[in-house]
Amino acid sequence: MVMYAERVPPDATETKRRLLTAAVEEFARYGLAGARVDRIAETAAANKRSIYMHFGTKEELFDRVVADSMVELAEAVVVDARQLPGYAGELFDRLEQRPHVRRLYLWAGLERQQPIDVEVEEYRKNVAAIGAAQQAGEVRDDIPATELMAMVIALVISWDTASWSLKALASETGHDSFTRRRTAVTAAVAALVRPPVTASSG
Repeated sequence: MVMYAERVPPDATETKRRLLTAAVEEFARYGLAGARVDRIAETAAANKRSIYMHFGTKEELFDRVVADSMVELAEAVVVDARQLPGYAGELFDRLEQRPHVRRLYLWAGLERQQPIDVEVEEYRKNVAAIGAAQQAGEVRDDIPATELMAMVIALVISWDTASWSLKALASETGHDSFTRRRTAVTAAVAALVRPPVTASSG
């Protein structure tokens, strides 16, 4: 498990800030394998040695960038387990505004298949909230909370992971728009998490 207890503190040096900003851009565009340390250093007006001094290896820098981005996202979009469709809509909006976070998430899933502590803790809180909502009968309880959380996220980024051939069909039919996709995502999440209607409750 990758250990990152905190993000860069407020008193971090300007060099660190520039390096992190450049690293976000580089990793979001090229992923871990395609990213180049010398390009990050050049963009940040620093030298390669400063990267290794402040962050360690390229892999460690990637992990730091991903961890920072995921925690920032979690702090910006707080899960309300009783209103998961609303959460999905807010998350959809945030990822549209900050597409680099979406790309980093996808790159990490492909190239860095290991948990990051700070991200695990954010998910732990969200899963616990969903579990409590399940116990209260506000969210379906026939799917484990962890899996339900994963399904909600998968629906939010479903268009990003879809085949380009499938996306082409949306363009042909005129359904390729932010508003339509957001509405579809929130509707799908609402249907997913709704508790089943039983004979006694119906």
